[in-house]
Amino acid sequence: MRTGPHPLPIHIGMATSAWPVMSEAEGLKLAEEMAGGVEKMLRGIRKYQEHPYKPEQPELPVFWEKGTVQVRKCEANGAAGAVVIIPSLINRSSILDLCEERSFTRWLAQQGLTVYLLDWGDVSKDAEQDDIDTLVLQRLVPALQAVAKEEGASVPALGYCMGGTLLLGAAAHAPETVSRLVMLAVPWDFHAGQQDLLNRIKFWAPSTTSYIEAGMPLPVEAIQTLFASLDPAMAARKFAIFDDMDPNSDTARLFIAVEDWLNDGVALPAQVAKHCLEQWFFGNEPGQGQWVVGGKTIDPALIDAPTLVVTSKKDRLVEYEQAAALAALMKHAEILNPACGHIGMIAGARSIEAAWQPIADFLK
Repeated sequence: MRTGPHPLPIHIGMATSAWPVMSEAEGLKLAEEMAGGVEKMLRGIRKYQEHPYKPEQPELPVFWEKGTVQVRKCEANGAAGAVVIIPSLINRSSILDLCEERSFTRWLAQQGLTVYLLDWGDVSKDAEQDDIDTLVLQRLVPALQAVAKEEGASVPALGYCMGGTLLLGAAAHAPETVSRLVMLAVPWDFHAGQQDLLNRIKFWAPSTTSYIEAGMPLPVEAIQTLFASLDPAMAARKFAIFDDMDPNSDTARLFIAVEDWLNDGVALPAQVAKHCLEQWFFGNEPGQGQWVVGGKTIDPALIDAPTLVVTSKKDRLVEYEQAAALAALMKHAEILNPACGHIGMIAGARSIEAAWQPIADFLK
């Protein structure tokens, strides 16, 4: 039986404490969305925990690996080229090859693209992935070089969330490996927009100090608590909705697959966590043109590859303005604004027509 959502007491506590501080309008809206209140939420959580469905995809073959990093290859059903996909660090790459109902990787392969899907693995267990420089220069750049060698030319690359930020660092160091770039919900100007996530981080960051100062990985539970705090009533809403779903429907299976992925995060090495907090969120070094990797300032204006910046005004984790800032800096960039949230662009009901198809058209 599943034990999530993690951390379960935090999700339940936040959801139940959110109602008293809501405005009257917000409270009424929530009441309409989930008649039955906490009881309905808890019933939905139990249904999720006890559901027999296990999202599984046939494992893709490993093309390249170093340390805990692997690149898996999904052969194309056609000859439209290739693409490397770089996921975020804090969640596993399985969101990009989620289940039968939603696999961005296998869908791209059906469009004729050979897909090389990078998985960071458990970075906290790889001594050579203990900071951002080694992640980019000793893992990501060699992976891109291996794919370019295999394909006999530079290839398009897609970065999702902070995976895209890291990809820009790699592209600056090894521009010969990438022919096109897709920045999918990628933060760059961390001080743009309403800064909802940054404001939550300001309250949350002191709780990470003991881990970082001791050189200990930042636990998954701490990271998940941060994201739960961004919308305290989210667990209430989504599990109340799940309670009403047909448990045998594709919609229910997709919900379970996404929820299982959310609950399967990885810890961050102390120096990686420190870098993200101090140099990205607080210092906004990328947005200020001051982010340095391997002694080199990462300047998107010097990257010649045609770029598609995919950013949504429905995204609460990486706000539209934070990602759109890239398009203003790069020489050959265009913006796609799908009507999907951060995860919805990859696994939502409208992901294929709103995001996947325009991305495939750009890559091909």
